[in-house]
Amino acid sequence: MNIFSIRDIENLTGIKAHTLRIWEKRYGIIIPPTAPGKHRIYDNNDLKHILRISSLYHKGLKISRIAEMSIEEIQKNTLSADPRSNFEAFINNLLEYTVENNETDFKRLMSELRETMGDINMYLHVVFPFLSRIGEFWLNDKIAPVQEHFCSNLIRNELILSIDRVHLNRNQKRTKVILFSPKNEHHEIPLLFCNLMLKSRNIDTLYLGVDTHESVLSSVVNKTKPDWLLSYLITNFTDADINEYVKNISHSFSQHNIILAGPGFKNAVAVNEKVRITRSMNELVNFCLSL
Repeated sequence: MNIFSIRDIENLTGIKAHTLRIWEKRYGIIIPPTAPGKHRIYDNNDLKHILRISSLYHKGLKISRIAEMSIEEIQKNTLSADPRSNFEAFINNLLEYTVENNETDFKRLMSELRETMGDINMYLHVVFPFLSRIGEFWLNDKIAPVQEHFCSNLIRNELILSIDRVHLNRNQKRTKVILFSPKNEHHEIPLLFCNLMLKSRNIDTLYLGVDTHESVLSSVVNKTKPDWLLSYLITNFTDADINEYVKNISHSFSQHNIILAGPGFKNAVAVNEKVRITRSMNELVNFCLSL
């Protein structure tokens, strides 16, 4: 059982602590037990209930109307995905399903969002903000590792299915891109998302995946002659300083265009005109959509 402070609830739900206190006092809608020292504490059931309330609130329902609903009515009304709703509502839904390890509703919601929003918008506006929130709480031991692995693996599987659904036009000349993450990098979801974006643009991709040794990359590059190399790095687990890594890869593949993306490259410096470093997900998306 996870235990959350009111600040944790604020960060997870997007509802300010001050607002939560007003709701408690005015509507009696959320009344958590109080720990010694009079600090509010919340458990998993409290969090799920507040996430549902937050989802309805972000969908446009007034809190006075929500307060009139039974617990069953609140739960029922959070199950429908409306493309006109605030993205925050869907993020809260995914958070609830993660806390519950509820695979059925997690996959159902992603399927509905894909139909109403499309793959790219779903990942940009719902899935990545959701993962960012989950990551912060996992690092601070606010959720169990099993919950983080649960949602990450479901999203990874959904991305692979989305990639498999893309139909390429093989009759026209296409740009070729190799996608990889450096040695010791094991976060795969952003790289899979790049693969999805590129394939959706009818780009010819060769996906090497995470933890790619330079010898493997070199062998594939020599055989396939790509137009671009795309590398995504979340945490700098390379053996060298990040700028030393950039110099080395630029030298090793001096005849190729290289795009370096992700937080791990935020302090990197491009060494020549063939190397491009993106500083945000939006910049990376614009690059992928421009090829």
